[in-house]
Amino acid sequence: MKVLLVRPKYSSILVNLEPLGLEYVGGMLNGINIYYEIFDAFNMVSLFLFERLVHKISSQGFTHIGFHVNANSVDYCLDTARRLKKKLPHLKILMGGPHVELNYKDFCIEEVDYVCYDNGLESLERCYKENFKIEILKNANGIAYREGSGKWVFREKSPAICRYHVKPDRREFYKGLRKNFILCKGSYAIVRGSFSCPYNCSFCYCTRMNNGQYTERDMEELLEEIREIEHKNIWIMDDDFLINTERVRAFCNKIIDGEIQKKLMIYGRADSIVRNKEIMPLLYRAGVRDIMVGLEAVTDKLLDVYNKETTRNINEEAIEILRENNIVCNGLFVLSHESNRKYFKELVSFIRKKKLLWVVFGIFTPYKGTAAYEEYEAQVKHLPSKKMDGAHITVKPLHMSSFEFKMRFYLLHLLFYPRLFIRSWRKSAYETRNDGWF
Repeated sequence: MKVLLVRPKYSSILVNLEPLGLEYVGGMLNGINIYYEIFDAFNMVSLFLFERLVHKISSQGFTHIGFHVNANSVDYCLDTARRLKKKLPHLKILMGGPHVELNYKDFCIEEVDYVCYDNGLESLERCYKENFKIEILKNANGIAYREGSGKWVFREKSPAICRYHVKPDRREFYKGLRKNFILCKGSYAIVRGSFSCPYNCSFCYCTRMNNGQYTERDMEELLEEIREIEHKNIWIMDDDFLINTERVRAFCNKIIDGEIQKKLMIYGRADSIVRNKEIMPLLYRAGVRDIMVGLEAVTDKLLDVYNKETTRNINEEAIEILRENNIVCNGLFVLSHESNRKYFKELVSFIRKKKLLWVVFGIFTPYKGTAAYEEYEAQVKHLPSKKMDGAHITVKPLHMSSFEFKMRFYLLHLLFYPRLFIRSWRKSAYETRNDGWF
């Protein structure tokens, strides 16, 4: 058996990170002595991409191929599976990834052999180890397969996990380091310290993953992984790293005592920042220089629509707390289809008033598997998946034409990104009390 793991091709000008999900699968395959490679289509030009994939499979004798599917790569993965099956009918095709976990039945087509939607990798490991024998599949949680008659069989998922039983194989990260980037920040390795999220924002499907249960990894295991990464910049991808105050305090103290000198970036809700304002100096000492904050909106009305459970006042307080502690607030905003011209002006005014330098704008996108999708399904279910990326209009704006909405979306970038580029070039973008262009 030889396995080729595919990260799909899709567009992104803001970020290119390592394929951590596939690196975990690679670590699992290493443990059972199965040869694998990662075909990172994300880092390849589109010209003759399919032909290059076919050539690699045929020339190197790969027997199994696995696709890591996100919401914006669904069409690419399904279309590529269909085309591969026609050319290489004996190739075994498997679908997995975050989008598959919540929408696995969408991938049960004739050209796909197995669909993995389980929590963790132990069930998948048993299947690979035994070459997907039918008697193994019958007891494999979270793995869909077809019986001899062609009927799909589904097994319930395993219980929620709090760790992976293998370490990621980061060879792909080191190999692609020159192409790895976050806009104006440089390259970052990524780690995960917890699974799922205890909150219920309507547009986010993270809260429904891992059986909807929030769990935390063992502290020592997380610290060991961070220590072993041969890179100075680490992004901890937890949806809110600040949920458990005592855990955060213990983490920071262990980082400091262990002299783990890394530059850290985390996610943190605005209300979690306010609740943990006393430990912000400790976070800074531990190396935290960036917090990605889902501010989402500048009116309480929209925050309620998103079920964010915060307020504009809380957002403003969180921004000031981070500024006072020399930690960069990376403000994430979601532009709702309900936004009118007045709201766009309020958003611009808010960013200027709060002196935010680092901002990210995304268009409201109801991903399948979220509460928002259930509300807007009729409007989005026929859209091509490449538009489900936060940069395309998926729900028709209520107060202006789609063209005007998109122009206003672009205008936000023209208003705020030139100063960010200049400050980054001048190496002053992390001076949180500097409000100028230089």
